[in-house]
Amino acid sequence: MRRLLTRAVTLATVLVAVVMIAVTGLWAWRKAHERAEVDIRSQAEAVAAVAGAGTGPEVLRRVVASTPAGARGHLAVHLPDGTTVGAGRARRADVASLAAEAEGPFEHTVPVEEGTVYLVTVPASEGGVSVVEVYQPRWEATAGLGRALLGLVLVALVVVSGSVLITDRLSRPARRALRALADTAVAIGEGRLNARIRVHGPPDLVLLGESINAIGERVQELLAKEREMAADVSHRLRTPLTALRLDTELVPGAEGERIRGAIAALERDVDDIIRDVRPHEPVPEAERACDLSGAVADRMGFWSMLASDQGRQVTLDLPDSPARVALTQEECVAVLDALVGNVFRYTPSGGPFAVVVVRYAGWVTLIVEDAGPGFADPAAALRRGSSGGGSTGLGLDIVRHAVEATGGTVYLERGRLGGARVRARFAQLDVAHQEEQPRAWRLRRSG
Repeated sequence: MRRLLTRAVTLATVLVAVVMIAVTGLWAWRKAHERAEVDIRSQAEAVAAVAGAGTGPEVLRRVVASTPAGARGHLAVHLPDGTTVGAGRARRADVASLAAEAEGPFEHTVPVEEGTVYLVTVPASEGGVSVVEVYQPRWEATAGLGRALLGLVLVALVVVSGSVLITDRLSRPARRALRALADTAVAIGEGRLNARIRVHGPPDLVLLGESINAIGERVQELLAKEREMAADVSHRLRTPLTALRLDTELVPGAEGERIRGAIAALERDVDDIIRDVRPHEPVPEAERACDLSGAVADRMGFWSMLASDQGRQVTLDLPDSPARVALTQEECVAVLDALVGNVFRYTPSGGPFAVVVVRYAGWVTLIVEDAGPGFADPAAALRRGSSGGGSTGLGLDIVRHAVEATGGTVYLERGRLGGARVRARFAQLDVAHQEEQPRAWRLRRSG
């Protein structure tokens, strides 16, 4: 923006300056020629008056020498007897021809080498015609014009530079406002929808900034509603669908297979919805504080009743004091639902499982283990969209993202119950941690 304004103002002022210099130069050139012509005529007429009075050559020589042109050797008087007083440059033939043809005062211009000669005839008192000659070099009339034009060019440069500086200063508030708008647009494009514009400048740009801020606030409100919808879908649809699928396992025959297939398709659709509406806008750090053990205790009330319906033995071991991690309550519940939901989905009905929360040395570890078949391919299980059980692979992907957001690590192992054990180790909130390993997941197979 600054370069564009600079180029525009420079071009406009330079064009104006060129036109003004051209017009002024032409006017000065004409005026210089007019002044030179008037000056030459006045000197010629003064000398012609003395020559017409019949004074002698000595008097004429003093009169000629007293004029500016005569002092420079540019004025001469040709007397009727052929005598020349001063330095003459006109050809004798031109002088004689003009004297023979003139019957009274007459002016004539004759071009000569490197200039022009002005000839003025005047009748002499003793008879005949005297001719007064004034020589003007070619560039004498405009000798000072070059300096004047140079001065105009310097003035034009000062005017152009001043115009650019003034424009730059006056446009600074507008450029700052536009830069703020551009930076905010870039921030919004990068996903930082909480970015706001603070514009101080022209009223139109201030109004535009306020409108963009209003749009950003509206978008944030819509995203907040989407996050609420995602949490509602996760808690009210996905978990009851799991319970419904488990109940349909008691339905025998093709009818049961058809119902279970429809429920599986519905579960995949719900997973897709959760994936699509998962908020991409970072949650403020002040809201990322959750007691993981408290969240697990509250949510396990539902899973324990479902386990009781299937005859599953549930072991729950939680610490006595809070285990705070840098996640929201919804994220903690989503992690537990993903892990325990996989237990109900991929292990035989009636199989036991355990949920343990351990707080130690600045880390909070959530352990979920079962008596199922375990992970056939642990490496693929933690890749988004992959699963060994024919699902979308969204569950462990949710766990991995939540753990890595706190700087922790996910471990996949063989548990004491004989099946899979998932250890999600979160960094405890407000505890300084040293980098013991990269923020990634690890695998461990034990016999």
